[in-house]
Amino acid sequence: MKYNIGVIYNNSKTDAKKLALEIAFWLKQNKCRVFVSDSLSLKARKVDFVLSIGGDGTMLKVIRTFSPLSVPVKGVNLGSLGFLTDTDTNEIFVILKNIFSSGFIIEKRILLCAEFEFKNRKMKLIAANDCVLRSLSGGKLITVDVNIGENFTAEYKCDGMIVATPTGSTAYSLAASGPIVYPNLPVLILTPISPHTLTQRPMILSDKSNISFVTKNKDNNGKIMISIDGQDDYALPNGTKVKFSLYKKQLKLIKNCSKSYFETLRTKLHWSV
Repeated sequence: MKYNIGVIYNNSKTDAKKLALEIAFWLKQNKCRVFVSDSLSLKARKVDFVLSIGGDGTMLKVIRTFSPLSVPVKGVNLGSLGFLTDTDTNEIFVILKNIFSSGFIIEKRILLCAEFEFKNRKMKLIAANDCVLRSLSGGKLITVDVNIGENFTAEYKCDGMIVATPTGSTAYSLAASGPIVYPNLPVLILTPISPHTLTQRPMILSDKSNISFVTKNKDNNGKIMISIDGQDDYALPNGTKVKFSLYKKQLKLIKNCSKSYFETLRTKLHWSV
């Protein structure tokens, strides 16, 4: 089978464009149709799969761009950590040869949807890792009412609130003492950042849960920020309701069969070492 493939690179990474062009040339020699783009000018199009060349930040942007079209993604790591981008540059051509000879295996993971009003527009955004709500007033506590479904859950006084997917459990949520969650489980993680009350701990919820946040700080002139995957930020008036739910389509990752999730934990995060 001859594939139609996108090759997306992070222009700020040394040698990313060079590698992208080398891969594109090799793919064309193997009778594939290829388009190449840097991540800043990226636009979605329907292809058989996409290669993301850079770090996890590039991968997150590629995921949010192509997941609405159900396009599988494979990450090639040129970054410092590379947790999502689990394939090194010396492996990519071997993996591509295996894809051409045997096809590829898809690992499906959930995506998060965040809905809120911003400047009189209804926003509906995708996150692969997490959505974070925090104050724009330098380090001040925020007060957040959290509802799960129709039920009031708790009032949180904290530096911020994180709603994470299992994929994002090893990102900001983990740094805020959240749990490591196996990435294809159907759950969401609710993690407060530095909560004022010791009993307010992270929670693991069904991915069918509809979660909503409403800030109610006494300073009504204050603003909050919602951050999507640490990349897209929106300043919102205090009192804005933000709703979180399961996105209707799944993230499709092309699996690197030579590596397990636990190997990635050990090598990237030094887990259990």
